[in-house]
Amino acid sequence: MSDHPYSPDLATNDFHLFPELKNWLGGKKFQTTKELQRNVKARLTSLVESFFEEEIGNLVHRYNKCLNLHGDYVEK
Repeated sequence: MSDHPYSPDLATNDFHLFPELKNWLGGKKFQTTKELQRNVKARLTSLVESFFEEEIGNLVHRYNKCLNLHGDYVEK
């Protein structure tokens, strides 16, 4: 095991937010970058606090599993 184990399922930036945005953006078309930015900002603003609490809680649970496995890969 290296000093800094990497487990792709624990990458925080892809854990919950990017899949949510990817699903929401699917099939949508925007005329300008500003329009895209405005819509993404509105979507992020509309996500309820519980969405983030639940998903961060899931991340904490998976981090704990990884730590208990001494850095080995953690399945979903």
